[in-house]
Amino acid sequence: MTVKKKKIGLTLSGGGARGFAHVGVLKALEEYNMLPEVISGTSMGAVIGALIAYGYTFSDIEKMALNKTSLKIFNVRGFKLGLSNHNYVRRTLESILPDTFEKLKLPFYVSATNLTTAKHEVFSSGNLIEAILASVSIPLVFKPVNINGNYYADGGLVKNLPASSIRDKCNFLIGSHVNHIPEDFTLTKTAQLLDRAIRISIYNTVASEITLCDMLIDPVECGSYDVLNFKIFDKIVATGYVATMKELKKLKLRY
Repeated sequence: MTVKKKKIGLTLSGGGARGFAHVGVLKALEEYNMLPEVISGTSMGAVIGALIAYGYTFSDIEKMALNKTSLKIFNVRGFKLGLSNHNYVRRTLESILPDTFEKLKLPFYVSATNLTTAKHEVFSSGNLIEAILASVSIPLVFKPVNINGNYYADGGLVKNLPASSIRDKCNFLIGSHVNHIPEDFTLTKTAQLLDRAIRISIYNTVASEITLCDMLIDPVECGSYDVLNFKIFDKIVATGYVATMKELKKLKLRY
C-alpha cells in the first residue's frame, strides 16, 4: 500500500456520544498500521483527537470509557441541561491530558466558534484544556469559554468536520464524520425535531470539508444514536470500526 508512505492526517467531527465511533476508527487504523501523524477535531472529536495525539491507543481509551471514575466525560451526567460550568469536564481532562499543545506527541488542531467575532477559529498551541473546553461547549448546555476576552462555543456550529485545518499538512486525509442523517425517521417528540434540525444545519458546515478528504468514514448506523446516549460505548465504537474496515479494504484494492 503506497499510502503507508504518505503523511496521514485524521480529522474528527463533533457528535456527542456518536463521537465514540472515532474510537472504532482508531482501532481499525491501528490494525492496518495507518496511524495519523497530524490530527484535527471539533467538540467530541477534539476530545478523542487529543487522546490520540497524546499517544493513547484504542485499548487505552476503551479502558477509560468503561471505567467511569477515570473518564467521567464519557458519562452522560457530565452534560447537564442548562448553562452549567465546565468544572466536571475540566477535572477529567486535566487528569488524562497535558496542559499544553506542546506536550502532545502529534500536531493537533482544535476547532471552536468565536461567539464574539462569529467566526471559526483553530487552536494549536498554548493551553490545551481551555481549547478543548471551548470546542465542546454546546450552547445552552455549557457556558461559553472566555479566552483572551473572546467567548467561544462548540466548534460544530461553524465547522463540524475541520478537514481544512490540516489539509495542507498531510498527503492523505482521513475524515471521520459521525452525524449521518437517515432518510426515514420518527417524529413523535419535540426532541426528535430539534435533533433533526440541528443535524441538517450542522451538515451544511461539513459539506465542503468532506470534499477535502481522501477517505471518508461516515457510519450510517450513527444516524440512529442519540447525541447524549453515552451508555452504549461498545455499540457505537463498533459502527466506526466496521465502517473504517470497509473503506480500508477498498483502499487496499486501489493501491
